[in-house]
Amino acid sequence: MIIALVTALTLLCSGIARAQAGADAAPAFFKLVELAPGVFAATDIDGKAGANAGFVIGDDGVLVVDSFYKPEAAQALLAEIHKRTALPLRFLVNTHYHIDHVSGNRIFAAAGAQVIGQQRMHDWVQSENMKFLGSKATDADRERIRNLLPPQLGYGQTLHVWLGRRSVLLRSWPGHTGSDTVAYVPDAGVMFGGDLLWSRSIPNLIDATVAQWTQSLERMAEDEGVRYNIIVPGHGEVASQTELAEFKTYLTELRGVVAKLQRQGLAGDALQDAALEELNARYGSWRYNRLMRSNVRDMADELAGTKRLPGTPQRR
Repeated sequence: MIIALVTALTLLCSGIARAQAGADAAPAFFKLVELAPGVFAATDIDGKAGANAGFVIGDDGVLVVDSFYKPEAAQALLAEIHKRTALPLRFLVNTHYHIDHVSGNRIFAAAGAQVIGQQRMHDWVQSENMKFLGSKATDADRERIRNLLPPQLGYGQTLHVWLGRRSVLLRSWPGHTGSDTVAYVPDAGVMFGGDLLWSRSIPNLIDATVAQWTQSLERMAEDEGVRYNIIVPGHGEVASQTELAEFKTYLTELRGVVAKLQRQGLAGDALQDAALEELNARYGSWRYNRLMRSNVRDMADELAGTKRLPGTPQRR
């Protein structure tokens, strides 16, 4: 079993009224919601899929966003797509390299999709995901990581993908992993945010640079190039600009609290305990609140300049 991954990622509302009204509870792994004509969110049910995903039906094909942690969930999503359209599957967009968002890549690729991702994530799919295996990893676990399919098409900052007359705009914003993508569907007012947004959920910060992340969230909210009022987060329920602002506030307060306690001379468990006492008052009811202690550790390392980021050597 991949114990570290389960605890750090796969354990890892404000609902949109229209979205909730269109919910389809049939799949066992996710709740399928039509957010706008031809634009669907697949939100994880109790960790059974491992993360959120979705798909966009255009005039001449289908684009999928993320492929879940469990291959069975990916197969179920593919079946739901085929129920709704006979158009070919053309693209799969990975919002970042983490295993809970890329494990089903081969399933969609076999169905005809070309896999797209920010160019830095290509090498990280197989190399960086190894760190989630934990000390009890088996040879089969390691082989599973080596068999993950990286993107076949990479881009730097912006990429337009056309599905006939319908466009999907991909943009890379730094913060969660250094390889993050958001997917906008401009005509529908929908953004697939990946793990740059956790809707009323405590995030995984193992690869994060919070200083960049908060700047990215500000720029995303003010982006003149797109307009959206519905957001599909990487984890949590379908959201709006309200949840985006709340999440940015959490990251800002986390950084501020940890910096203040470091200035007071606290470190280690004492710093973590003091930070949790402050943060739990406001955020203790959020999903995955067990990750808050590791958030404090990661934030302390970032502020101290000792945090290891993807693509850099492991610290000894």
